[in-house]
Amino acid sequence: MKKAMAGLGSIILLGFVLFCTENRQFSTLVSAQDQVEKNIVQPVPTARATPCLAEQSFRLPGKVTAAHRAELSFQIAGQIEQMDILEGQQVKKGTLLASLDRKNHLYAVRSATASYQASDQNFKRASQLYKEKVMSKAQFDTAQSVHDIARAELDMKEKILADTRLVAPFDGMVAKRYVEKKEHVDKGEPVLLLQDASRIEVEVQLPEKLVAIGNVDILEQLYVRFDANPKLTFPAEAMELSLESNQDTCTYALVIKLPPPADMHILPGMTARVSGVIKQSALSTVKRNCVLVPVEAVVFDPNAHPYVWIIDPKTQTVRKRQVQIGPMHGNSIEVIKGIRVDELVATAGLRSLDEEQAVRPMKAGKEGLEG
Repeated sequence: MKKAMAGLGSIILLGFVLFCTENRQFSTLVSAQDQVEKNIVQPVPTARATPCLAEQSFRLPGKVTAAHRAELSFQIAGQIEQMDILEGQQVKKGTLLASLDRKNHLYAVRSATASYQASDQNFKRASQLYKEKVMSKAQFDTAQSVHDIARAELDMKEKILADTRLVAPFDGMVAKRYVEKKEHVDKGEPVLLLQDASRIEVEVQLPEKLVAIGNVDILEQLYVRFDANPKLTFPAEAMELSLESNQDTCTYALVIKLPPPADMHILPGMTARVSGVIKQSALSTVKRNCVLVPVEAVVFDPNAHPYVWIIDPKTQTVRKRQVQIGPMHGNSIEVIKGIRVDELVATAGLRSLDEEQAVRPMKAGKEGLEG
């Protein structure tokens, strides 16, 4: 009996030891899992705050465009009979560039001419008879109507015949041939590209932060350097600023004009650099402490001030900061107070962030754990 009791006690003691061991291992696993979860750092897309206006001077890449360019096409359909103009060839205004097969249109003009001449003779006789009161007013009106219709038909046929010829509307250079001889073209289909290179224009993309403080009249001391020979500099003048921004770059097209350089042969499509300065009077109106951040970086709380999440580069944690905002500029928004230049702000997942939360700023163009 004593031996049985002793054996039972040993079994109970062994079970208790095993229970404690398993419980301790389970607690260790739970603690380890909690630690792993704590060590997971959330990747966050970010952007740097940029100044509303970085400096007084600027340099922008540009591209040479023709001051006047036109895609020429026929106003009627037909088969190209003549087109001896070559790409790169200089032509004068009125030069015949191409023509369509004219045979059928010539026949149509001759037929319309004969019809008109017959109606004209009938109308002259009718006019005389009407004066002599031999013809009634209704008969005279009919003769006049036939005469007018014949005249309109002849005018239309002559216009169609004239449309078989494509002439240069201005002095320029044939930059592109879209079709060849014996090809059939539809009405309005581009045939040639004609460019006027007598005046050079360079198009640059002006950042919205410059456009926000004024029009082209705030720009001065404009100079153009062509990549073909960057040692030469040519004075230029701002001519036209687009009122519609580029959806991809949030920039505005600015056209710079200058006379053709005597020392270089500049053609449309060449690359250039445009430099200049902002007038001091315009700079004095710029808010010096203003920065630009992406619109998506700002949280608009209906019950409080707008705020952003600032990322501390040393601790890799986020802090909420209230901001005072200004007007929008494309996909960016002015922050007048609350952010300094070059500070890092979160741009996504803002509602899921907590104060002092550890994060990992994502690299531009990366997603998830890639960043």
